[in-house]
Formats: sequence, C-alpha cells, structure tokens
Amino acid sequence: MGDFNNEINSLDRRVFIKGLGLVSLGVVSGLTLGGCEGCAEKIRNRPIRRRLRTGSPEVDADIETYREAVQLMKGLPSTDSRSWINQATIHGTIAGGFNQCQHGTDHFFSWHRAYLYFFEKICQELTGNPDFGLPYWNWNQNPGIHSAYQDTSSALFESRNTNDLSNVWAVSDDALNTIFDDTNFFTFSSQIEGTPHNTVHSVVGQTMVTGGSPLDPIFWNHHCMVDYCWAKWNIEMENDNPNDTAWGGTEWDHFVDGEGNPVTMSAALTTVLPLLSYQYETSAIGDSNETFSIASNREFKKIEKRVREGTNVKMDIKQRMRLSDRDSISLLTPFSSVKNISGSNFSRILNKPNFEENIFVSVKYEDLPPTNDFFVRVYINMPDANLASSIEDVHFAGSFAFFGTNKTSNEFHGSGHKRHQPNFLVNITPTLRKLRQNQLLTDNDSISVQLVPVAISGRTLSEDLSKLILNELEIIVTPIEIETKQ
Repeated sequence: MGDFNNEINSLDRRVFIKGLGLVSLGVVSGLTLGGCEGCAEKIRNRPIRRRLRTGSPEVDADIETYREAVQLMKGLPSTDSRSWINQATIHGTIAGGFNQCQHGTDHFFSWHRAYLYFFEKICQELTGNPDFGLPYWNWNQNPGIHSAYQDTSSALFESRNTNDLSNVWAVSDDALNTIFDDTNFFTFSSQIEGTPHNTVHSVVGQTMVTGGSPLDPIFWNHHCMVDYCWAKWNIEMENDNPNDTAWGGTEWDHFVDGEGNPVTMSAALTTVLPLLSYQYETSAIGDSNETFSIASNREFKKIEKRVREGTNVKMDIKQRMRLSDRDSISLLTPFSSVKNISGSNFSRILNKPNFEENIFVSVKYEDLPPTNDFFVRVYINMPDANLASSIEDVHFAGSFAFFGTNKTSNEFHGSGHKRHQPNFLVNITPTLRKLRQNQLLTDNDSISVQLVPVAISGRTLSEDLSKLILNELEIIVTPIEIETKQ
C-alpha cells in the first residue's frame, strides 16, 4: 500500500495547477490547509455535476454551457487536439473501431473518469466558465433523453434509434440493486459495464454503438452517470477501490488539458477526483439513498483518507465450475449449458441470507459479435427459455450486452493485452435463492444456465450475422468481504 500512496502523495511535489486544477493531496488531506485557505475554498466550491432533468434553472444553465462548448469544439480546426473529432478519436472512430478506451478491463472506470475529467476542462476553458460541471444522465431515474438533445437545430442533437429507455431492464431498480449490493470493485465494475453501460450504448444505437460514440453528445452524459455509479458506490456507500500498485500506477498520456497541453493521469489519481476537482449532485440509483452530504472538515478528511488509501481488493475466485466447452453458438437461438453442476456446491452460501460470497455466471467470448442489435438474457434451470420467456420469471437472472463489433476486436494495448474484451459477469445469487425459496432448487438438483439473445426493439438479427464463439461459460464464486491490508 505504501507504493500506492506514494503515487498519490507525489502530488505534493507536482501541483496540478494546469492539469487538475487542484492542490496537492498532502495539503488537502490535512484540511487545515496550511495557509492555503484559497485552495480549500476552491475545493469546497468545485464544479457540480448535476442530474439531467427538466424544471431546474441550474441544469438548464449547464445544458446551455455544454451546448456552447460542443459547438465551439466542433468549430475548432483539425490541428487542435481539443476539437470535437479529435476528442472522440481518443476513444475511437465510427469506421475504424476503438483506439485508447478501456473496455472489459480493470480500468474501465478509471480510464473513462480521466477521459471525462479532461473533456470537462476543455469545456470550461472554451466557454470561459470554470464552474461548469458536466451533467449526468441518470437513466435509472430519468430514462428519457433530455429534450435539449432532441432539438435538431442544436449542437447536442445526434440521430439515435431511441430517446427512451423506460422499458429497458438493464437500467431498472431490479438490475441496479443487485449490482450495487456487490462490494468488490472488480465484479462491481464488470457488472456496471456489461449491463447498464453496454445496454444503453446498444439501445440508443447509431453513433453510440461505435468506437466513435463520443461524437454523440449524450455519450458524455451517459459516462458521467457511469462515473457517478462508481462515485456513489465508493464515496457514498463506503466501498473501497484497490490499493494495488500495478493498478494505481497505470498511466495514460493521450489526454490534453483545457489549453490543449498534453497531460498524464494515473488510475490512482482518478480515485480522488470527485472529492477534489468536481462533485456530484446526489440522486437515487435503485433503492440507494437520494441524499448525501459531507457535514464537516473532519468527515471530509476521513472520507478522503479512505478513498485515497483503498483496500487490498482482489478478484479472488473461491470456486470455478465449467459449464460448457468452447463452442460456436447462434445468435438466433437460445443456448443451454451442456454440463450441469450440483446445487450442493452452493449450499453453504444459499442457506445463509448474508453469506459473504457471491455466485456469478461468467461468460467469455472469443470476439465481439458482428452486430450490436441484441442483448443477452440469462436464465437458470430453464432449458426451454426463449424469446417469449418473461423477465418476471423466477428463473431469470439478468442480462448483458456487447459494445462494439468484431471489426474492432483485434486492437491491443502496447502491453499486448486486448483493450476491449467481451467478458461478462451476472450475479445469480439472488436467483438461486428465489429458486430455493420456491422449492425449485435443492441440494440434489443440478444447475444449468441458458443464454437467450434478444433483438433490441425495432431491430432484427439476420442469418449471415448469426455466429459467435463462446470461449468459456462458468459458474464462479467470489468473496464480497474484502480483506484490508494493514
């Protein structure tokens, strides 16, 4: 943990006036602020990222500033790294796939937080409004895209397949409550990415399903919501990020600040940004609290210390049980696991309502699919599951969606690891418990998994785009109680 904290505390020696716009963490941590009352005031009054909604003058002003920023960025020359197209290209392009973005990796949260942060700085600089905070689209509470983004004369407009996610299960209370119950950073991140994040991209469609998705202005508000999910889980709900040196020391140098200067950001530094450089207006996600505030300097210090130090979080798999060998599967028909697993493997977990382990279905594909026009529903012990099967059925466990198509899947990090990996986790613990409560699962019964591809409303899947290689289908057990490194 010492090396990890050194990464953050090195801010004492390199104050990010241009890059982060905040003072060193060493100064802030004490919050006596050692003669830097102006710095303390700047932190207290840092920009607010508000929830997109109607009827709020503050949100209306934020939308207008954002519209102005987008229009100005679209007017910048191609030689300016802050231009609309150049900022989107950091993530990827419509025709060429993905570039620097992190998907299916442990840095999904941290990379996108850095990306948003510097984009926000560009918006502030171009509009001359240092108080501007990117509003976030809380698709759980406000599933419709704000009307300002549907005005065809506005810089915020982009053609989309839908502006309403009201009937999308992946952003529902049921989906998000299960995800937010997870206290492990790695499994929480994977579920947020695979379920609400990917599904929103796919359902909104058009530009949003491509590597060039940042060309749609709603992308940035969507990812602000993803970032708020992380901030809420970490800061408001008191769950911890990893303190692993390799994770925290990962750096990216392909961003620019508000003036267009190259900057570097590490994963460790992203963890404290919501406390020091911007703040979120609190809102509910599922059954989570709608209100949150930091009442005193003492409380701030305590929260900042916990967030900065992190915890010895691991993706510690206690059990791994394979359900299927590598297989070529169709997107036009449901898939059922060829191997069953005895329910007795999970008795110790299911017999205790608060047992500190979770049971996941782990799905790994060889490549991204040829189309984004579908998502996948997961059922347990329902061999006849099909398109007509209800999500209200006790056998339904969850869903996930892909982001991107197979033309983008061969792009790599400099380290040789894929930057965009189609791996998914679905927490089936609540479903297994319901099956037991309804006397549909005993220790003597087997457990099977069904994957049902479902075309997104208004779209169809064709025969020539119907095959996908399933590398692994497993049930894994991971701990939800994380050991704190002393």
